[in-house]
Amino acid sequence: MAKQLVVFVHGWSVTSTSTYGELPARLKAEASRRGGPDLDVRQIHLGEYVSFRDEVRVHDIARAFDAALGKVLADAGGKQRCVCITHSTGGPVVREWLDRFVVQADRLSSCPISHLIMLAPANFGSALARLGKSRIGGIKAWFNGVEPGQGVLDWLELGSPESCALNLRWIHDYPALKLTRGRHPLYPFVLSGDAIDRKLYDHINPYTGENGSDGVVRLAGANLNAAHVVLRQPAPEPDEPLPTAKKRLRALELESAARSEPCAFRIIPHASHSGTDMGIMGAVRNDQQPNATVEQILRCLGVRSAREYDALREAFDRENAAHQQPAQRLETEHVPVLPDREYIHDPCCMALVRLFDSTGLRVSSVDMLLTAGPQNDPNQLPSGFLVDRQANARQPGNLCFYLNHAVLEGCPPIPRADGSIARPELKPRPPYGLHVRPRGGERFVEYWDATLDVSVQSLLPLLRPNETTLVDIHLSRIVREGVFGFTRQLAPPHDFRDVPPGGAV
Repeated sequence: MAKQLVVFVHGWSVTSTSTYGELPARLKAEASRRGGPDLDVRQIHLGEYVSFRDEVRVHDIARAFDAALGKVLADAGGKQRCVCITHSTGGPVVREWLDRFVVQADRLSSCPISHLIMLAPANFGSALARLGKSRIGGIKAWFNGVEPGQGVLDWLELGSPESCALNLRWIHDYPALKLTRGRHPLYPFVLSGDAIDRKLYDHINPYTGENGSDGVVRLAGANLNAAHVVLRQPAPEPDEPLPTAKKRLRALELESAARSEPCAFRIIPHASHSGTDMGIMGAVRNDQQPNATVEQILRCLGVRSAREYDALREAFDRENAAHQQPAQRLETEHVPVLPDREYIHDPCCMALVRLFDSTGLRVSSVDMLLTAGPQNDPNQLPSGFLVDRQANARQPGNLCFYLNHAVLEGCPPIPRADGSIARPELKPRPPYGLHVRPRGGERFVEYWDATLDVSVQSLLPLLRPNETTLVDIHLSRIVREGVFGFTRQLAPPHDFRDVPPGGAV
């Protein structure tokens, strides 16, 4: 049996191949022990030539990856396809390479990668990137004390234009490519943990202990099963009376909704982002003790057809559901002297909202409120529904809401091992909506308040646990009569500084 070539792509700001731990050797040993193909393990050291430079962007690394991969394949004879295993930022790097150098270059029929297995990939970014490189340099759970380059952090910030562009192509363009069904199929997999290594927790930065994440990357930010929803506010009719200042409201209508091609996604229990105790990659030992990361990678490597891929993807879905059932969500941390600490790991989701107007301009001078109940009242939202909210620094009109899906959907009581109740039943308060409220008073060019149209009913069906939904909101740009007019008064001077805005044109 021919050797199966495996290349590893590590995360950002790694300075040593020790970041892979014993995973390459363990995979090679397990494949041999189980009668599988002999693995020819290679490592691509991206960090050696782009280390910590602010001018380097993700697409630069993708370009360098293309050159490095070409050399590896040439050394192997030039005819062999390979398996690519990535960690953290390595996932977006290889996806950027796939998009630029394979899909857009019309090379999918000769794609050199057969299996793309991403461990804890920041496919939609990471909440930590917002902190900036100086602060992230001190967070051991991600960069082991090494400061990263700002160029890559810009991509990784939630709601970045670059990550949105790549993920929108994944949602809209890739389903037609049928990656897993071509003559030379590409099988993508995402494996990500949802556990926090409390030894690496940064008490100054709560993102390192965030629910639904591995301490660095959220499950919803790793998962490539995603959706894109477009909501549009219709323009006023030509003869429509101008509403009063308190009633400038037009409902948002659902224009379109699209979902990505289903992608195999598996939650690795008890795995954190990094570290030698719980890290999804760093905790792997080259021994015969069971290891969840190794087991799932080997399952992925065993896929050889679209039918097998679909079967494994559906099995992953069932296993994820079993892992996240209410009886399995309680974590108890035993603390010396002090009382035990309890953590409930609810499924969460991300809503990445982008605000535009009807001319395509970005809108940032608005307030956005989520609402609940038949009266669309923000005060009716259940307690604990909002985990986090971020606005992208370079694109303030991009807002990322991190929501506790279990709180919104409702959840049965969470039991303790002794039968007592750690958390009582959570009851939902549908329908869930939103209210976009422009800032400022009456203006010559303005936006009107927007809420969901009755046809949309509720946001909740658009949001799935452990997933990201991109929501584009297009507000109607209102231009009022006072912007331009004519006068019959010929005698100068005619001062029109105090002309009122007038009606909408």
